Amino acid sequence: MIVRQLFACLLLCSILFSGANAKVRLGLDNLISSKYAQLKHKRVGFICNQTSLTSEGKYAVTLFAKQKEFRLAALFSPEHGLFGQRKAGIRSDSVQKFEGIPVYSLYGATRKPTKQMLRSIDILVFDIQDIGVRPYTFLSTMVYAMEAAAENGIEFVVLDRPNPLSGLRVEGNILDTTLRSFVGALPVPYLHGMTLGELAKMAVGEKWFHRAEKLKFSVITMTGWERAMYWTGTGLKWSATSPNVPTFASAVGCAMFGAIGELGVLSVGIGSDLPFLRIGSKLVKPEILEEAVRSSTPSGIALSREDYTVPFNDSTKTFSGMKIALPSDLGKVGNFYAGQFTLLSSLVKDSVFARSYSGLPASTKMMFGKVTGSHALAKAIGSERELNAVFDRWKQDVKSFRNKRRKYLLYQ
Repeated sequence: MIVRQLFACLLLCSILFSGANAKVRLGLDNLISSKYAQLKHKRVGFICNQTSLTSEGKYAVTLFAKQKEFRLAALFSPEHGLFGQRKAGIRSDSVQKFEGIPVYSLYGATRKPTKQMLRSIDILVFDIQDIGVRPYTFLSTMVYAMEAAAENGIEFVVLDRPNPLSGLRVEGNILDTTLRSFVGALPVPYLHGMTLGELAKMAVGEKWFHRAEKLKFSVITMTGWERAMYWTGTGLKWSATSPNVPTFASAVGCAMFGAIGELGVLSVGIGSDLPFLRIGSKLVKPEILEEAVRSSTPSGIALSREDYTVPFNDSTKTFSGMKIALPSDLGKVGNFYAGQFTLLSSLVKDSVFARSYSGLPASTKMMFGKVTGSHALAKAIGSERELNAVFDRWKQDVKSFRNKRRKYLLYQ
């Protein structure tokens, strides 16, 4: 009953916010136009969530469930669940039902479809909207599912969707493979500038998962998407990809401040009305924070002083902080990723902030390393010379990655 109620609510939202004027036809749209040619007469496993919409705002899961061209045998949900309701990090192992179809969680005891889950499936179809940053776990879910498909002789199809941060913006370090984890499954930069279809193609070509060479794999591409497009240029309506990314602006903010948000010594607006679009701290004076934020935020971003509150236990916390506003032309904004570390490095010069930062538990420091994919970064915080040396190495990583990815690009 809860599943049906949640779906009804989301269905209403999809009707109200459909992208009737979309410039981009999604992989899902093109699959439907082909009358489901690749899925005909097959038993389908569908990896999806609330973002699995046509460009007109119709939910793929209901379209698939009604089809007679194939049989929808199982559904698989990533972090946050089938309808995106669970908070970050909340696991689930329960098997739900949607229209009588089992819904398996891929964010619980297992994050990879098991042989038992795949027993009645001929083909796995992946269709989830990503936000364009490496640690967002939907990418990892796709890679783990591809590996399971390869190991079990099951075909895998990606229905492609836009990289909302464009296909041109590549920033940050390539993941150090000693830090590989569920928040860093592939050795790509933090902002990779690729669609999930392109990343899937690259993961197969570079053999980045077990038995990649055995996988029968394809991408149903988009039409109308260009690499220079940010989400606002696609004509598509944004569907909250997770509770903390309710808008496209929050996705941009996540790219700019999400990594340092892992540390907990700064509020990045999580729990507020503008997640990832606010920066606050109770550890430093407001004027010190303002100066540090203004000197480190990418060019082109508008900043203003504004207090905000976030829930805390049965009460709230109020932060003195800065509000971030995005310009209409994101292509003119400077480097999204690096500024947050310049900010952190500046704030650790304050004695109170420095004590909190140095006293962080080992588990927090380990997660920061996994999210950033770097051992060197944490060691460089506080030293302008060392941090600039890290940034210089990132430029080499970006150059190397751009060359490597070229043959895997589906959209020129």
